[in-house]
Amino acid sequence: MGHPITTNRRSLLAYIVVWLVLSILQGFLFWYNLDFPIAVVIVDPLLSTLLFSVFGILAWYPTRYIPFQKHTPFYSILAHIMAGLLILAGYMLVSTMLLNSIFLNQEDYLVFLNSTLAWKALLGAMIYLVLVLVYYLASSAFKLQERIRQEERLRNMVREAELNMLKSQINPHFLFNSLNSISSLTMSSPEEARDMIIRLSDFLRYSLKHRENAFVPLKEELVRMKDYLAIEKVRFGDKLQYEFDLTSGCEGFPVPTMIFQPLFENAIRHSVYESTEPVMIRFSCESRQGFAKIQVTNEYDPDVPVRKGTGVGLQNVRKRIELAYNGDGSVEWKGEDGLFCVSLVLPDIKLKR
Repeated sequence: MGHPITTNRRSLLAYIVVWLVLSILQGFLFWYNLDFPIAVVIVDPLLSTLLFSVFGILAWYPTRYIPFQKHTPFYSILAHIMAGLLILAGYMLVSTMLLNSIFLNQEDYLVFLNSTLAWKALLGAMIYLVLVLVYYLASSAFKLQERIRQEERLRNMVREAELNMLKSQINPHFLFNSLNSISSLTMSSPEEARDMIIRLSDFLRYSLKHRENAFVPLKEELVRMKDYLAIEKVRFGDKLQYEFDLTSGCEGFPVPTMIFQPLFENAIRHSVYESTEPVMIRFSCESRQGFAKIQVTNEYDPDVPVRKGTGVGLQNVRKRIELAYNGDGSVEWKGEDGLFCVSLVLPDIKLKR
């Protein structure tokens, strides 16, 4: 931590103004109560306050390098007493020598000066004590702010670690399924396997490019989601149908990368797998003022037993949304009348910056 006065322009200006006001008040008292020449009225207060302002700045260093120990306060207090006496002695010696040399012929003033040395020393000690307390408060405030900044950095690091962990739970799952599909196609349909490999490489390149949960325009995210669906369509053929419906303003809306892939994967796992008829998966986006409402809906047969899964896909999406938007976004899902719908409400991060 730097000096709280000299390293801050406003603090330095306020410090100078305070000492100038004290100098003016002291000069006024000299003029009003004592019959001294105008030179004494001006020079004595000005010189005294100037010197003490300099020694007051030096008082920071004992405070900086003598931390107050709660368990052994005696040594801290003793060290400050010694430092205070040293600074006060320096101030008294320099100010007295200068004033004596300047007003060598002003006998009345010199008598007054020597008779008030004790009072001046007492006043100096009180000012030193006030300055030490102010410096301790400034140091404590700085340490508190630094601790808050460190805690915020730690929270951000934990948040990024959680986000990356959640993404690592999603991507390998999709990768393993895709590789198994490619493996099954290499013998029966090499051309389709080749097409899947190309699409998969583009998809994974996009995923690796945005590992840190970056926000991208919805239009860019949907290009890769269509790659994903095209890969799955090679496996399921006409059983898998999909459509996208976006209102004006949705294409440029920022969303977390790879946030929709688990939703499409969930829809395929629990509907297309079990169906003998074509299944439609619909993606819709409605842009409103300050947020977007996005829905992924798929048909399913309520009479067919639900395919068992790990159950982490939708929960991971909800957790990622919570972390990415600091609790402002929401994810809900429900299934009824043969339709399963996942609804996301995402705030516009551009409005929060």
